[in-house]
Amino acid sequence: MRILKNAVYLFASNVLVRLVGAVAAILVARYLGAKDYGILSVALAFSVVTGYFTDLGLSHTFIRDGTKPGANLGRLLAGFFKIRLLFGLGTAVVSVAVVQSLYPDPGMRRVLYWVVMPTILGAAFQGVGAVYFQVVQKMQYTALIRAVAGLLSAGALFLGMALRWPLDFLAPIYGLAAVAGGLLSLWLVGHRVSFFSGWDRSLLRGLGSFTLGGLVIMLLNQMGPLVLERVTDLVAVGYFAAAFRIPSVLYQIPGVLAEAYYPQLFAHGNRQDEDAHLRLNVLELKMMSALGVMMALPFLLYPAWWIHLLFGPRWADAAPALTILSWMVFMQSINYPLADALTTKGMQSRRTAVLVAVLVVGAAAYAVLGARWGSTGGALAALVVECLSMIGFVLMNPTGWRLLLQGAARNAAVAAAAVFLGFLWVRDWSPFVGMPVLEMGAGLAIVAMDSDIRRRLREMWEKVQERIPRIRREGGGP
Repeated sequence: MRILKNAVYLFASNVLVRLVGAVAAILVARYLGAKDYGILSVALAFSVVTGYFTDLGLSHTFIRDGTKPGANLGRLLAGFFKIRLLFGLGTAVVSVAVVQSLYPDPGMRRVLYWVVMPTILGAAFQGVGAVYFQVVQKMQYTALIRAVAGLLSAGALFLGMALRWPLDFLAPIYGLAAVAGGLLSLWLVGHRVSFFSGWDRSLLRGLGSFTLGGLVIMLLNQMGPLVLERVTDLVAVGYFAAAFRIPSVLYQIPGVLAEAYYPQLFAHGNRQDEDAHLRLNVLELKMMSALGVMMALPFLLYPAWWIHLLFGPRWADAAPALTILSWMVFMQSINYPLADALTTKGMQSRRTAVLVAVLVVGAAAYAVLGARWGSTGGALAALVVECLSMIGFVLMNPTGWRLLLQGAARNAAVAAAAVFLGFLWVRDWSPFVGMPVLEMGAGLAIVAMDSDIRRRLREMWEKVQERIPRIRREGGGP
C-alpha cells in the first residue's frame, strides 16, 4: 500500500508539472518568437546538463546506502549535502569557462548565466530533499518539492509574459524560481535532520557506474538544441525546440506504463525465468506500441494544423520537423520495453554500451543534418537516434528479435497502413473529421488483430463493472 501511495504522489506531481510546463513553453514560444525561443531553449538545455553535474549519480548511492539496515541517515545526508555543494561549485566554475569560450555573443551569455547559475544552486538543493524523502518513504514531500519547483518556474514565465518582459528579464526570474524550489527542499529536510552531522565517504563508492549511464541518457535528451546552435541559426533551433516539445510530452505516457511493468520484469529476471520474462515483455511492448500508434497519428497527418493551433501562424516552418518527430512517439514506445528487457535481465552494461554508441553517432547526425537542413535536419537526427537505439537494444538481447517481432510487428503494420491511407485519402479532410476516423480505424484494427490486447481490455472492463455497484452503494446512489 505504501508503494502504491508513493507512486500516486510522484505520478500526480510529474503529470501536473509536465502539463503546466508544456503550456508555459508553448505560450513562451508564441510570445518570444523563433529566435529568442531558440536562445532560451539552448539555455534551458545547458541548465539541465549543469544540473545533472551537481549530482553525477550521487542520489543513487545515497538511496543504496540509506536503505541498508542500520544506516545512519543523518551522517549520510550531511555527506550528501556537502558533496553536492562541492559538485555544484565545480560545475559553476566549469560552466563559466564553457560559456565564455563557446558563446561570444554578450546577449546569449547573459541569458545563459541568468538561467544556468541559479539552476545549479537550485538543483543541488532540490536534490537533497527529493532523495531524502524517497529513502524514508515519504514521497509526498518529494512530490511537493518537484511540483513547487516546476510550478514556480512555469509561474515565473507566465508572470513575465503578463508583464510583457523581454527575454533578458524572463531569464533571471526563471533562474531564481529554481533557487526558491531548492530553499523549500532545504527547509523541509532541515526540520528533520542536521546538515552538519558528519561526513560519509561511502557515498562515493561505485559512483562511476551510476554517473555514466545517467550522463548518457541526459545528454541524449538535451543534445538537439546544444548541437544545432553550433551548426545552424537560432531561428532553426527555435523551430526544432517548439516541434520537439510535443513528442517530448507525449512519450512520457508510455514511460509511465513502462514503470508499471518494471518491478515484475525484474522479478522474472532475478528468478532467471526466461519464458515468463519474455511473455510479460511482449505484452508490455504490445500495449505500449499500440499506445504509441494512437498518440502519433494525429500529429503525423496534421502537423501544420497543430503548429498553428498551439504556436500560431508565425511558426509554420516548424511543421515539417513535427511530422518527423511524431515518429519518435512510436519509436519511444518500442524502445522503452526493449531497453527494460536488458536492464531487468541483468544486462545493464549492454544497455549503457548501446546508449554511448548512439550518443556519439547522434551528435554527428545532429551536426551534419542540422547544418544541411536546419530544424528538419535536427528532427531527422532525433529519429536516427531512436532507430539506432532500437537496433542496438535488439542486437544486444539474445531474445531481442523475437521480442520485437512478437510485440511490435502487428502494431507497426497498423501504423504503416494508417499513415498510407491517411496521406492518400484522409489528410484532405477536416482535422475534426480525419483524426477521429484515423484513431477509430487504427484502434479497431489493433484490437481485432491481437488477442492479448483484447483480453486485457476485457479484464479492465470487467473490473470497472465490478467497481460501479460498489461506488454507488458507498455514495448512496440508486
